[in-house]
Amino acid sequence: MSHDLKLFHGYTACSRVTLTALETVGVPYEDRIIIFEKGEHKSPDYLKVNPAGKVPCLMVDGEPLTENGAILRWLHAEYPDAGLFPQAKDNWDRAQQLSVLLWISAGWHPYVRAVKMPMMWTTGDVEPVRERGKELFSGVLDQLDAELADRRWWFGDEWSIVDTYFWWAYINSEFGGFDLAPWKNIARHRADNEALAQLQRALAREQAAYEARKAQMA
Repeated sequence: MSHDLKLFHGYTACSRVTLTALETVGVPYEDRIIIFEKGEHKSPDYLKVNPAGKVPCLMVDGEPLTENGAILRWLHAEYPDAGLFPQAKDNWDRAQQLSVLLWISAGWHPYVRAVKMPMMWTTGDVEPVRERGKELFSGVLDQLDAELADRRWWFGDEWSIVDTYFWWAYINSEFGGFDLAPWKNIARHRADNEALAQLQRALAREQAAYEARKAQMA
């Protein structure tokens, strides 16, 4: 089925995951970057689109769909041949796929925010927040590194969009000064992700949109 798609996304934000999914699916879509440092996510115009003031927000035939997990599962249901997730054998498989999405969004994502942007979690000294975020993030990295010891991708031999979601989480921790060097399997996983054509296209599209919007606002 053909849909009119428009993605609202942010620079370096978790919307990179949805951008990569759309590039993998390969259908036409528009995109509009939201410049957070200029407060566009809290502008009246954007709050009409997504009252939460967050990205990603995918407009589907004029209707908003928010949250990475929901968007990714919808795209997979609409475009199953794109391979965003493995084909599930039964409801248990589908639940397991949803489970890992919820783990990243509800567990990994807050830890990344504590490391990268601790000022969002406190009105006081940010360093204790960042340090606690690093402790918590180290734990989930240990889990992922152990899982990747005997397989290339999260679900086995084939990439899925879950791998890009993990990639986004750990590379964003570096912006907060987190050192990823101790996790060797994650280093390999990172290199494999960054070699993917769909991720490269997504990053190029995000960069071009960011530069164009910044120039427009200058």
